[in-house]
Amino acid sequence: MAVSRFASEQYPSSDFVESVGAVLFRLSTQEVCVVHHLSRNEYVLAKGRRNCGETRPATAVREVLEETGFPCRLLPLNMATRAPPTVETEQLSDQARFYTAICEPITLQLRRLGEGNIKVIWWYVAAVNEDEPAREDLQEKERFAVGFYGYADVLERLTFQTDRDLVREAIKLVVGTYGA
Repeated sequence: MAVSRFASEQYPSSDFVESVGAVLFRLSTQEVCVVHHLSRNEYVLAKGRRNCGETRPATAVREVLEETGFPCRLLPLNMATRAPPTVETEQLSDQARFYTAICEPITLQLRRLGEGNIKVIWWYVAAVNEDEPAREDLQEKERFAVGFYGYADVLERLTFQTDRDLVREAIKLVVGTYGA
């Protein structure tokens, strides 16, 4: 029996959960949205579990709306990814390539939840639809409070280092794509 040359882990569907989130920007004021999880007193980013049959991009937009009350869209970015182009005209080697104006995950995060259980989190970048009113009727106010913070202040507000690293990368991509 052959053994893969790559170190691998495999999880049946009963042992993993897939979540999707987004770093939410208010572009007009150069601010990032932070969710205060009230019962835990943690300052985090909007994310949640993907429903059966739901696409990852749709999950990101839905979860941001549910946790923040802000309608949003995924933000096209200029970035490198190992994903091949939309239309492959030739066989390409597996390496990062730079694309312009794409809406792809900027980070994949793995969290070990305990013995044999894992959470996979896909992170996107989103922008508030500033021409639409906030949907306070959808925001889970009993669980979350929401605030927007400037690029320098947001890094100090977030509870977890992984979130700070993620937001730092998202800011770099947004500024690189749209300017300061």
